[in-house]
Amino acid sequence: MSSKAKATRRCHWVPQAYLKGFAADDRKPPRIWRLSNQCGEAEVKRIDKVAVKNHLYVVTGEDGQRDDTQERRFSELERFFASNPWCALQTGYVDLSSQTLRKMVALLAATVFVRNPAHFNLSKRIHQSFVEAFSGPLGLPDAVIVGGRRVELDHSAWPEHAKASEDDLKRNWFDMMNSCGDVARMFLNMRWAMVASEEPVFITSDQPITFLHPDLRFRGIQNPQTSVIFPISPTRVLCMDHRHGEPDNEYYAAQHCGAAINMLVWRNALEYMFSPRDPHEVCQQILALEDVLPNLHDEVLPKGADTV
Repeated sequence: MSSKAKATRRCHWVPQAYLKGFAADDRKPPRIWRLSNQCGEAEVKRIDKVAVKNHLYVVTGEDGQRDDTQERRFSELERFFASNPWCALQTGYVDLSSQTLRKMVALLAATVFVRNPAHFNLSKRIHQSFVEAFSGPLGLPDAVIVGGRRVELDHSAWPEHAKASEDDLKRNWFDMMNSCGDVARMFLNMRWAMVASEEPVFITSDQPITFLHPDLRFRGIQNPQTSVIFPISPTRVLCMDHRHGEPDNEYYAAQHCGAAINMLVWRNALEYMFSPRDPHEVCQQILALEDVLPNLHDEVLPKGADTV
């Protein structure tokens, strides 16, 4: 009887299959430009060496063995990034109203959004804050007010929740990731528009799904003023918003060499910009945006008069 396959160690939260579309060269393995917003110089890195963390989607089972079921689920989904519809979306002018295409892209966008380690770190901080707040002498409240209604609390599950291990919290995170169809449906209900460039100008980051709102805070996907940017390739960026009065499923010409979109993607990064070209050139174009910064939100969002 063969032994159980060794669990995946290196887990990529930005799929390698996605980043290959932004590769800086044709080498094997492919490489990509990377620039940190913390320190250091721009560098060309192998794609298999970026946006990666050991055992990020792996937990230890009751038998003491590492379980990488979640990583293998992602691997199955990531096959879409090599599919013919995705490849056509990267460079062509495909029909964005196709329900098959929209469902694929919405699911990929939702998964890329929820699998980011920033979400897990946030859930750990929230858990720790609850434990610290309610483990003192005052204990748990007997009820909370939700929407003006008093809701009685059941304390029976609190001891187990309070002592949850990192693996326990990961399993909760996995459950959320595996039910991200709700997020995908929200994306499907938005207006879709593609910003297109003849030249490879767009970047992506270690947090590729960028949410925009006029007050620069996340107000929820369904907020009427929320819009979403998802870089598809160096020549295509998908924009989703709630401007249903504007044309749906249209293509729009990139403005300012794509610098306005690149600035928003770069600002949203956890730490790293990923680019097919030298990040110094990208940053120089962003710095040249001074004249449009006051109206950047409107500059980025596609409008009917600009269709191509």
